[in-house]
Amino acid sequence: MMRRFAQELRDSITADEERAQELRNKITQLEAQPDPDHQQIAALSQTLEVLEKKIEEDRVALSDLESVISENC
Repeated sequence: MMRRFAQELRDSITADEERAQELRNKITQLEAQPDPDHQQIAALSQTLEVLEKKIEEDRVALSDLESVISENC
């Protein structure tokens, strides 16, 4: 059961990393425009920051979970 949860967490991290990359690409596209929408860029940047924090927290949780699995199995 813990291994299944660890795999689900890995999958979630991967999906979040893909979403973060999409946000980075969108921000880059907006910044490249002649008259970029600074409010939209700021909103996307804030969303990206929150997502990156979640990814980091999930990586720590996964590492802890993998340690528990290896100790108990």
